[in-house]
Amino acid sequence: MSEFHSVCKVVDVPAGEARMFSLNQMMVGVFNLGGKFFALDNRCPHAGASLAHGLIEHDTVTCRIHHWKFRINDGICLDDGNQCNAGTYPVRIVGDEVQIKI
Repeated sequence: MSEFHSVCKVVDVPAGEARMFSLNQMMVGVFNLGGKFFALDNRCPHAGASLAHGLIEHDTVTCRIHHWKFRINDGICLDDGNQCNAGTYPVRIVGDEVQIKI
């Protein structure tokens, strides 16, 4: 059964940035886009690089290894012909905590 788990405080992920956290033996990237939070599987589906350490531009993150670009809100890969999307997780804010549902 999936449930929400606290992974960090809202202040731990500044606007326009991302951080990675371990949750149930998985690494999850938490992104703050102007106060709205999103969570992606931290591993790029292509080569396993950290998406939380990628280049964030507007609503996308670019993998730092092979430069694949993903939309942060839904994990869709924006490279032509690429069907490897990043996994996403529901996020909610409860008080000052960021919670992710897995």
